[in-house]
Order: sequence, then C-alpha cells, then structure tokens
Amino acid sequence: MAGHRLTLRGGEAGAARRLADFVAALAVSGGLDSRQSYWLRLAVDEITTNIGQHGYRGLGGLVEIEGAVDDDRVWVRITDEAPAFDPHSHDPAPRLANGAAHDGEGGLGLYLALNGLDRLDHAYVDGRNVNTLMMLRHAEGVRETDGGTHGGDDRVGGR
Repeated sequence: MAGHRLTLRGGEAGAARRLADFVAALAVSGGLDSRQSYWLRLAVDEITTNIGQHGYRGLGGLVEIEGAVDDDRVWVRITDEAPAFDPHSHDPAPRLANGAAHDGEGGLGLYLALNGLDRLDHAYVDGRNVNTLMMLRHAEGVRETDGGTHGGDDRVGGR
C-alpha cells in the first residue's frame, strides 16, 4: 500500500481533526479493530501534542507524519525538529505514586498512550526526533488487556 503523509504546523486550525482523520484512514486500511484504532490514535495525538507543547514550547514548528499499512502492521512515523526527547525516557512513577490526587498538570497521557501500542521506536537523527508507532495487524500473540496500564504485558510501556 502506498504511504500517506501529513504536515502540521504549530497553531494550525483544524490540525487535530486532520490528524484524527489521518490515523482513522490508516486504521481502516489496515483492518485494525476498534481497540487498536483507539490506542493508535491516542498515541499519535499524545506524541504530537507533546511535541507542540513541550518540544516547541507552544511556539509552533513543523511536525511531519507519514504512515502506511504493511503485511503485518500499521505504522505511523512522527518527525520533528524539537530538542531530542525519547518517549521511553518519560518516568510516570511520581504521578502514579500520587494516585488520582495530583495537581491537575498532566503527566500520564504519554504513559497511557505508549502502553496501548504494540511497539514504539525512537531515534534522534540529524537534529530530528523520529518516532515510529506500530500496531500489529494480526494481534493473536498480544494479550488483551485493560489498556496496558498495569504494565503486565510485553508491549511498549509494559516494562
């Protein structure tokens, strides 16, 4: 299948809808079930939102997104020029230790999003973050979970 591309600019009107439609089209093309589609969309949205808010510090910047359906997976690659940040380095332990009572400032979105994926690869190449998010098309080997929040499986955040 031919790949799909999308370029978002910080502060662009309608960017969230365009991104959601992009991921939905990939999910349908790849035959993902509703659970897989939800988690892929959540992860793509969370990573792109974090790039804008934290990477570019709300000042705008380009985010390039491409995706495709392979024989065994649906993948989305998100590339930006913000300072290097590997999503695997995010430590949710302080937020989790506080349970539901916290100051209202995020901190769990990335954790939840990554736990719903089958795989996430990050590289920092030539001044660019490259995050590749993957959802397996044939998930017989992946246990059904409650969204991965318990860390009890072998997906990306379940370590």
